[in-house]
Amino acid sequence: MRIALAQIDPVVGAFESNVRKIKEAYENARQAGADLVLTPELGICGYPPHDLVERPEMFDRCEKAIEELCEVTRGSRCALAVGHVARNPSEFGRAAQNVVSVLEDGKVAFRQAKSLLPTYDVFDETRYFEPAAEAKLWSRGGKRIAFAICEDLWAKDPAFERRLYRNDPIEAYRTQKADLLVSLSASPYVLGKRSRREELHREIARELGVPLIYVNQVGATDEILFDGGSFALDSSGRLLGRLPVFQASLGVVEFSESDARWNLPPGPEREDEAPSEIEALCRGLVVGIRDYFAINRFQTAILGLSGGIDSAVVATLAARALGPQNVLGVAMPSQYSSGHSLEDAEQLARNLGLRFEVRPIKFLFSTSLRELSENRGTLAPLAQENLQSRLRGNILMTLSNHYGSLVLTTGNKSELAMGYCTLYGDMCGALAPLGDILKVRVYELARHINASWGNPIPERSLTKAPSAELRPNQTDQDTLPPYELLDQVIEDYVEKRLSVEEIEKHLLDQVSAKGYFASNPNWIREVLRKLELNEYKRRQSAPVLKISPKAFGIGRRIPVAKVWTQ
Repeated sequence: MRIALAQIDPVVGAFESNVRKIKEAYENARQAGADLVLTPELGICGYPPHDLVERPEMFDRCEKAIEELCEVTRGSRCALAVGHVARNPSEFGRAAQNVVSVLEDGKVAFRQAKSLLPTYDVFDETRYFEPAAEAKLWSRGGKRIAFAICEDLWAKDPAFERRLYRNDPIEAYRTQKADLLVSLSASPYVLGKRSRREELHREIARELGVPLIYVNQVGATDEILFDGGSFALDSSGRLLGRLPVFQASLGVVEFSESDARWNLPPGPEREDEAPSEIEALCRGLVVGIRDYFAINRFQTAILGLSGGIDSAVVATLAARALGPQNVLGVAMPSQYSSGHSLEDAEQLARNLGLRFEVRPIKFLFSTSLRELSENRGTLAPLAQENLQSRLRGNILMTLSNHYGSLVLTTGNKSELAMGYCTLYGDMCGALAPLGDILKVRVYELARHINASWGNPIPERSLTKAPSAELRPNQTDQDTLPPYELLDQVIEDYVEKRLSVEEIEKHLLDQVSAKGYFASNPNWIREVLRKLELNEYKRRQSAPVLKISPKAFGIGRRIPVAKVWTQ
């Protein structure tokens, strides 16, 4: 039996386009001799559809797509498994279910709803879907095939340190003596998750003693990245083959009574050697920018180029995603900007081939400062700093209106955590590519980009002390702990959810932290106070591309108005 893994990139709401991609994958797989083609979870409507599930058109459009795809299979021995939203056949519960339908010779031959509905992080599926009443098997060629939908195989995920679900569909697959297990998934990318994902499925294949095929989508929906990396395992958990991360592709695996092997796909080659985590991250950020612009029908981007590391990395990613001719870098020096900052910004634009403009804010700042200081004395230092940032944001948003472009923000997760950013200033924009990347990792990303993409980022941007340059001789460390310590606190508190005492214990083992504790014994609590205080800013920030277990965005719901001290 030959089974094709169609790793496609469906778009939420793009029914015609998604059906076309499924048809193309089906035809390529059929020509390769496939007996069954597997496509991702909710591939017909795109994932996650969120409140679009509540629109009455959702059912009609999914049903129309199923009818169209049924016709593709008419008269063919090749079956097609597709994910979509369907009406709940019961009169009780939520109106919709997340289902997979197997289409065979012009009709729906089998249908299975999702059993386990996740409600953590970015997931909120019990808001929309009714879980399956039972897990059934589909028979084909004498083989009993179990269809899981993503979370159905994650009941025993050790990352949660406890069972999230009372029932486990795997027990039903075991009882019914499944010969093959497939998972149609829309599993979001998280840094380091790929190896954990494969190990979890490998353990299931070994536990049941059956081959397992995992098909994941690629692409991006708003903040959420999907990395693909679809794979096939034999009954011992041995990897038969893997499709590339962040790249639409097709693979075919062949099963016989005594053997299982991976055929070379007719499209891009498989990626049995997984890329490094930093390389996968680079690919994901590029895809996130590319898809956000393409789906929202924008072609060009604008960003401020300061000569610093953050704007350099965002500009390089944007040039890769959109083409350098579609990216405008704007340098906006003030009287506090160093000469080398403008030089580094210009050098970066030249290296990348970006369009580049210089729009000084010196006159705008001095004029605004004079007008705003009249009758109230000189503006407070913080107000003066934020005024500069807001003038820059005003310029970028005005150019955005003029050119019909989207603005990319350049702030990182460390800055968002500390409120080291200005509302309606450097926070202006449609997307924050680095908003879930801590400062230390931004440098790691920059070094990888230079090593892999021909050194576009000037060396001085990598080596000089980080600075917002809003006052003379300013550096970030004037008001923030060293980034290697700050980032550890943010990661421990936000992503690992450790207590203050656990964070202190963790950091006291580090030599650099001991010296900082000696001069600033309460610095961790002060960091966490700032982190909680600045929730109101993050609530108004641009969407961030999610790469960590807990990003500032839809997967983290913290009240703005609260009393929560550390």
